Parts: sequence; C-alpha cells; structure tokens
Amino acid sequence: MIKIEDDFFGGDSTLDDLYSFFHYAGSWQFDFFSDKYVWGKKHKDKTESDICKIIRSLSNVDPGFTGKGYEVWVNVLDHNNNYLHHHVDCDEEVEGIEPAKKTAVLFLGGDEIEGGELVMDPEPYQPGYFFEKDIYNLAERSKANKWLKIEYKPSRLIIFEGNHAHGVLPIRHMRSGSSRISLMISCWDKKIKVQR
Repeated sequence: MIKIEDDFFGGDSTLDDLYSFFHYAGSWQFDFFSDKYVWGKKHKDKTESDICKIIRSLSNVDPGFTGKGYEVWVNVLDHNNNYLHHHVDCDEEVEGIEPAKKTAVLFLGGDEIEGGELVMDPEPYQPGYFFEKDIYNLAERSKANKWLKIEYKPSRLIIFEGNHAHGVLPIRHMRSGSSRISLMISCWDKKIKVQR
C-alpha cells in the first residue's frame, strides 16, 4: 500500500535546487506531463527537466509507478498557509471522484519543522466517504482511527495507491525563513486535464 524511502536522490543537488526555486516561486501546478515528455530529451526548462529525472527514477522504487502521464504540483507551506485539507488526488474533470493510479510525495527541504505531518487513511476511498472540512477535526479523526502519520523529513519519498485520502496537519513551529515544500506526482493511465 505504501512505500517510504529516506535520502531519496541522496548526494544529488536536484532536490536542493528545486527547494530553492519553489521557496521563492511558491506553490505551483504544472501542465500534464505525458510519458513521452518525461522520457524525452527536450524539456521546457531546468525545473521540468529535474522533475522528469525524478519521475523516471520512481519506477525503481515502485515498478507500478508507470502510466500514460503524470500530474505534477508543488505545495509550499509556511507560517501563513500551514496545512493541507483532507482529499484524494483525482481527475477533477470527471463527475464524482476518480482517483489517480498512484501518488508520490517527495519532501524537498526545510528543517526545524514541528508538525506538518502527512496523515493518511489506511482504508481506501469509496463512494459515500466523508471528507473532513475542518483541519482540527481531521487531526482528531486521524488520531482516533490510527491513520498513518508520516513526519516531514527533507528527501523523504512516499508512494501510495491514489485512492487513499490524506491531508497535512498544521505546522506548529518552523524556523524563520524556512518552508515545508513537497513535490507531488500522480501517475495516470490516461491523459487528464489539469485544473489550476
């Protein structure tokens, strides 16, 4: 169901470069990356080239992390925006909820962070599933139901089936000038339209 690898891309400057870029650029939603684009040699810029390099390496960690394309976005959390709501990564263009095949979350950087844990329901999404709208209710529900709780750690990779609801708990403390930055990549067996 879930794979966690620490020191992903260890010894490589790619994650540091991405952290520095998004620390100033902020949260970002990319256009859909087709499989052909990911494995090709021409990319729009260095940032997308670095992300494609990461995507290509994900199938080494999880051979099932392959598809017709990838949805890529970055969440930057700081003192002003310090959590992410309860959700499933899904195709937002279809009626109902159609989850991604798999999702990878890669923590890029930031240190001295207390809180900001990724929490995940071990039970898969199904029709009628209740999503918490209040982050503090989500914190209580995740604790009461013994959900997976994964601490934020730079260079930590998490890969899970796309049908597991998850969220990020509030950051309680963060070093001044730091950010909690995560790169999310969802794998799809079809092309989806990315909503911004």
